Amino acid sequence: MTDLLPVLLAWALLTGPGLLLLLAAGARVPVRWGWAPPLTVLAAVLLAAVLHLLAIPWTPLSTGVGLVLLLAAVRALRDVLHRRTDRSSVAAPRESIAQPALRMQAELLVSGTCALAGIATAASAMRWMGGIDTLNGSYDSFFHLTAIAEIRHRRDATLTSALTGLYGEPTFYPVVVDALSALLPLDTIPAANAMALAMLAAQPAALAALVATCVVSTRRRPWLAVLAALTAPIFLSVPAMALVMGLWPVVLGALCLPPALAAVVLLMEGRLGVHPVPGALGVGAVLLGTALAHPTIMFSVAVFAGLIVLVHGAARLRAGQRRRGGIQVGLALAAALLFVIGSRILLEGMDLTRPSSDPLLSVLWRVLVDTPRVPVLEAPLWPVAVLWVLAVVGAVAALRRRATIGTTAVLGVVVTIVLAVATQISAPLAEALVNPWYGARERIAPLMTALLVVLMARGLAALDARTLRWAQLPLAPVAAGALVLTSVFAVAVPQRLPLTGSLAYTAYGLQLSPYVTPRERAFIERTAAQLPDDAVVLGDPRDGTPLYWSVGGVETVFPIMGSPQTRDGALIAKYFSRLDDRRQVCDALARVSPTHLYRDTSEFSGRLISPASAPTWVGLYGIPPKDLRLVEQDGPYALYEVTLPC
Repeated sequence: MTDLLPVLLAWALLTGPGLLLLLAAGARVPVRWGWAPPLTVLAAVLLAAVLHLLAIPWTPLSTGVGLVLLLAAVRALRDVLHRRTDRSSVAAPRESIAQPALRMQAELLVSGTCALAGIATAASAMRWMGGIDTLNGSYDSFFHLTAIAEIRHRRDATLTSALTGLYGEPTFYPVVVDALSALLPLDTIPAANAMALAMLAAQPAALAALVATCVVSTRRRPWLAVLAALTAPIFLSVPAMALVMGLWPVVLGALCLPPALAAVVLLMEGRLGVHPVPGALGVGAVLLGTALAHPTIMFSVAVFAGLIVLVHGAARLRAGQRRRGGIQVGLALAAALLFVIGSRILLEGMDLTRPSSDPLLSVLWRVLVDTPRVPVLEAPLWPVAVLWVLAVVGAVAALRRRATIGTTAVLGVVVTIVLAVATQISAPLAEALVNPWYGARERIAPLMTALLVVLMARGLAALDARTLRWAQLPLAPVAAGALVLTSVFAVAVPQRLPLTGSLAYTAYGLQLSPYVTPRERAFIERTAAQLPDDAVVLGDPRDGTPLYWSVGGVETVFPIMGSPQTRDGALIAKYFSRLDDRRQVCDALARVSPTHLYRDTSEFSGRLISPASAPTWVGLYGIPPKDLRLVEQDGPYALYEVTLPC
């Protein structure tokens, strides 16, 4: 229970500011908690920029004061816009006395279910993590742990300057998840873990908000939103990105995706309420916040928006509106063509994910059951069987009635499956299709998840009031019960969320990239505590070297697991591998002044795990023994004092 408290705190930080903004703006959207994260992101970006311009540090106090001022500004803007709109609009019909009470009961039911599903998801994922302060050993977590430490050190959280210390110059990076983690009153690792789990805990509310927006019937909306929330633990791609791969900004973007899709629905269907201008501003704020969480998520939003335009255009063509329908269809097709051409030309280098060795049919199966590229995760049918059956029923109902949102969801699911399979195909067209998602099918999967849940709700609505004739059995309650049981099993079965929660934390050897073992981490923590204040540690960052900075607080030449970010770093990485670079290397060593060298010679060393990148750090492996004095050693882990040869 004590480990769950930091998660609840992170959850409040992730959704609280956005919820307060929604209340200040008077937004009447279903499941406000689900809409909150993209607005929290937008608020964090705006506050970080203003604080940076005013030279005020990024701290809980400064951001809290800034948030209060932002809420006051939003409330004032709301009052101005509402006064202008009210002068020229017809008053909305008043609700009956019973309606507010019923609406409150429905909101409490949905919110309570979202909270319960979120806590169950986070608790299940945490079961095998070894505690909230256990290090995530994945590749990307090293970067983000360092980013959190850097933001706390520099007290700057702007998108372009927060990581200047890492990159050597101002560089854009979607740093919001790191900036929010830096505000938590926890050490770096617990803060990062709490935020990762909080993002998983917030997923049920996001899916509920999307379904509640797509469902027009006020009678069906609450119970369909409840069932949508309960589907969140069924899917594995987002938990795998959060817990196994450490792709925390992408997970934040995936959390913002359902409300962004809901915002597109409101915009495209003209459902902006009695105050359309504030409504349009709110939609724009949600979409902008989603883009700032992680820009690649906007490609998923664009796919959905393009399909809605296409479906609208086709409907108008059928209705005889040839001009307007033709323009919409033409725009949608032209946008798709420009997307492919632009991706091929401008995003060619983004296809970074290597295809798996599985056959294409096996990949298709893993896509359909939403099992990401983690070898030890099995791909059984049972977690998604009920959901797929209901989605198919919903698809048939949507196509028969030619419902815009339902038809768009059907096309969207087909498109996401094609995109996911294309990640396995080495062809120019396939690469152009998946470049925006880095060629990784788990980054495409959140769109399929959201649209499947929409179709599931549509299927349940189609079964409502229908019975199985021979047994007089009501179909909708039976299907809902099967979905609830599936969700419970998905949370409880050890091979799913608990296993996923262990892979990059305690199950070293099973995870994708077991870079740091508990023994290595203990060695680094112990030796870091013994180093003098002016120590500077050198070492291959694909070993545990970055932990000297992110965990031990010691200056490190290469604090992130990536290529050298500065010219001095590149020269030092080569050291004296060439005879003609001695003077340049000496100048670089004089500026950086490394004092210690860390080496990992275990089976999990970066040199063995990533031999293709070893030439980048060839100089570090060739430092002469005469220049090294052993400080401490524990098996394959050793820390040396370096005597600079210049």
